[in-house]
Amino acid sequence: MLNKLLVRKNLNIIGLNSGTSADGLDLAAVSINLNSKKFRIKFMAGKTISYPEKLHTRIYSAINNRIGSIDDVIRLDRQLGTFYASRTAAFARHLKRNKIETHLIASHGQTVRHLPGKVMVDRSKQSGTLQLGHPESIAAMTGLITVADFRQADIARGGEGAPITSMAMYYLFSDSRENRMLINIGGISNYFLFPGGTSFDKMHAADCGPGNSLIDIIAGRLFGKKYDRNGGLAAKGKISRRLLTILMADNFLKGKFGPSTGRERFGEKFADKILKAASKLGLNKYDILATTTELTAAAIARAVRQKLLSYKIENIYLFGGGLKNRFLIKRLEANLEGIRFHSIRELGFNPDYLEAVCYAVMGAMTIRSIRTGIHRVTGATRDSVAGRIIQP
Repeated sequence: MLNKLLVRKNLNIIGLNSGTSADGLDLAAVSINLNSKKFRIKFMAGKTISYPEKLHTRIYSAINNRIGSIDDVIRLDRQLGTFYASRTAAFARHLKRNKIETHLIASHGQTVRHLPGKVMVDRSKQSGTLQLGHPESIAAMTGLITVADFRQADIARGGEGAPITSMAMYYLFSDSRENRMLINIGGISNYFLFPGGTSFDKMHAADCGPGNSLIDIIAGRLFGKKYDRNGGLAAKGKISRRLLTILMADNFLKGKFGPSTGRERFGEKFADKILKAASKLGLNKYDILATTTELTAAAIARAVRQKLLSYKIENIYLFGGGLKNRFLIKRLEANLEGIRFHSIRELGFNPDYLEAVCYAVMGAMTIRSIRTGIHRVTGATRDSVAGRIIQP
């Protein structure tokens, strides 16, 4: 079965992504023509499926280290794998009814732990990461080869396993003339910079800091909402510069760590810190949410400001859930004056499915043994071919 894929010039791949926010599964059907130096990539269809409440609760418990035992981790891995498999099989059947045959599945899984530089191995600090979603179940139930575990090869070479989609993004968005910067405001925010007319070894990419997850947590605690729709609640508050100064003093935001972070740093414990400091300052709940939203905007601005100047960039292309938060976008515009912000849609891709598209691209790269873990981005000792190939 794998031999047939290796000789195909065109692959139809379903990419699966469940991001840091852990609110559901994105599926993207992508056609990739491999018969050229730079892949020709076409987005064909997408679907988003929310997690059932009980499954979402289990995921959230695992992410926040409130899971009971290793047995519970195993159960969650299997439950997610079965959920992904059944939804992917249904999506593949839908595609087939529209005369689109699926050749390959590429699944990132659900990250429940990301520990950059925090794991002691042979007396040295290394990184560790864990994604759940039992790809063997996906392969078995769909009958299709599945590629998964995209971060682990980079981790094994001393990298942080993130940002792991940078090479896929290069294939999708690098330009022969324009210096392009893209910013993903997902659960965690990160940027990708592709200098015009250069090869992938000139790219820059890194996490900026908190994104939607922290805003969602504060919206939940203060307003009982899953998220702040359009940033409407934050827009009613005033930004506290005193609280913002306290929050921006975080060591990751000051550049004292590597290229990646996660909810382990900017999650529930950080929300506790925000609420404790806000209480001492006598802030109301609208001001707290406004300042939390400003933190994401300020962290992004701090991370990219110098590169915008160095590469004379005037346009930034945005994707991720934060694109829908109008207050956050206004704060980005205020923090980065003179920069024009656009949706990634203007470059031809639906922002809701871009990360799932990236994993589809990476799946194709994996089976062709093309490197996707880029050491200058992740901090690894050398590049790696990311992804584990599972036979059905």
